Amino acid sequence: MAKKFTFRLEPLLKLRANAVEKAKNALGIAYKNRKHNDDELHAKQAYLDEILKSSANGKMPAMVLEASWQHRQFTQTEIRALEKKQVRLLEIEELMRVELAEKMKQEKIVEKLKERKTSEYKEIVAKEEQVFLDEVASGRHSGMIRDFT
Repeated sequence: MAKKFTFRLEPLLKLRANAVEKAKNALGIAYKNRKHNDDELHAKQAYLDEILKSSANGKMPAMVLEASWQHRQFTQTEIRALEKKQVRLLEIEELMRVELAEKMKQEKIVEKLKERKTSEYKEIVAKEEQVFLDEVASGRHSGMIRDFT
């Protein structure tokens, strides 16, 4: 019966693959958060543009004008806060990408090692089979050859 190939570092390979999946999920969440913030930022900017267009109409009482100005200032402050948050989210996303790339490299190293060990194993098995076949062909293998005469 032929020996079965076992890779001693299979648990490590599974851990590395799991780490890659976690990094992919974390990157996906970071991207989703950044995209949500980007959508919110665009909505606020569109809202501010709409406020600026509508507030330039005719005469208004001082109290309404002051309230409108304060509302615009508040909206602009929210936009600046969202822009700062956007920058932080981009930095986080970039860090997640770098982390994912590193984890993928580590996984690739173990996979290459497994491929190399697999090919070495196949070469050893092929040599053993060749030796066995040579012994059978030369008649030196005991127990396999019977005289049927």
